[in-house]
Parts: sequence; C-alpha cells; structure tokens
Amino acid sequence: MKHQAVLLLLLSILSHFSIAQNQGTIGKNIKLSEPDFSNNATLYDALANRKSTRSFSQENISHQDLSNLLWAAAGINRASGGRTVPLLGDIAIYVAVESGVYLYNAQEHILEHKLDEDIRSTISSQEPVKRAPAIFILTIDDSSFPGFMKDAMIEAHGMDFYYGNQVAYSTQNIYLYAATNDMNTFVMGGFYRKKVDEILSLPSGHHSYLLQLVGYNK
Repeated sequence: MKHQAVLLLLLSILSHFSIAQNQGTIGKNIKLSEPDFSNNATLYDALANRKSTRSFSQENISHQDLSNLLWAAAGINRASGGRTVPLLGDIAIYVAVESGVYLYNAQEHILEHKLDEDIRSTISSQEPVKRAPAIFILTIDDSSFPGFMKDAMIEAHGMDFYYGNQVAYSTQNIYLYAATNDMNTFVMGGFYRKKVDEILSLPSGHHSYLLQLVGYNK
C-alpha cells in the first residue's frame, strides 16, 4: 500500500508538470521560444478565415503558439526595436491561464510571473471567460503617451479614442494568427474592469481595456 501511495503521488506530480510544461510555465517567469514563421498561410487565408468564436477546446495553448500569439500582438520585429503594431503610447498585455497571471515583456520576449491564482472565473460573469484556455488582458498606461501627443489627442478626439485604437491593433493581429492556426478567439468588453485593475495591482492611470479569449477549435 505504501509503494502504491508513493507511485500515485509521483504520477500526480508528473501529470501537473506535464500540464505546466505545455503552457510553458516551468518556474516563475517563462522564457518564450522564438516565434515560428514556418506557417505558409497567406494574408488572404488569414482574412478569409478571420472570425469571432466563443467556443474553445479545453486543450492548453502550446508553448509555441503562446509565443507566436504574443509576438503577433506586440512583439519586436526589427533590429531597431520596432513592434508588430503601431505604438501611440504603449500596450501592456497580461495573460491569464490556469497556472496564474503573466505580463508579456516584449523586449526580452518572456512572460513575467505576476500571480499564482487562476482568475479566469472571477473577472467576468460571462461563461466563455471561465472556459477559455487563455485570456489576454489588454491594458493601457496613460503615462506611456507623451505629453505633447496627449494634448493634441485630447483636442482631436479624446484619449479614449486613441486607447481603443492602440488596443485594436493588437487584437486584430491575434485574430489573424488564430485564423490560420486552427484557433478561435474573440474580443469582449464585458468584464469587471475595476476588479481586474485591483487584481493586477495596476497603478493610477493604468487600466484594463479589453479581454481577448483564445483557444483551439473544438
């Protein structure tokens, strides 16, 4: 009986490790693999298949797909440090998965560990949020917009217009990646923003703006 108990404990540990490894959650911070550009899908393929879908397989997103998604959303794509999206100010992307919450660091292409807690079931009343394997929390830090730009932006359309534009660039890139990699995704604004800001310990002027749910096709 003692040997059986030890064996069951070892199997449980190995199972947990396997799940964590599939999500790339070995240790606290996650060193993401380099983006994989081997997919031969065309831009037309991506546009033709782009859609919003609220249902997902319960399979964890692979380490490689997570790396590719984050690079597409706001990664560095040239030696000068330029990004895959236009930057008016900056966008901070948090990723909520079963093992916790992480912040994407584009400069190092890593996920910085922030929380051990699985927050997916607590940040919205909508069922898809509770079931999605990964939730990208797109946040905007008002202080990342230069003062001279903000003055002109406020006069032209108001800051919320430009916050929305900044986030939209990243969400569309995630949509296009998902469309050519057997993944489903959709963007939603129906979540508890103040609660999310508190959970993430966002400073004054830094707010969660949209959620983007991502998972594989059923």
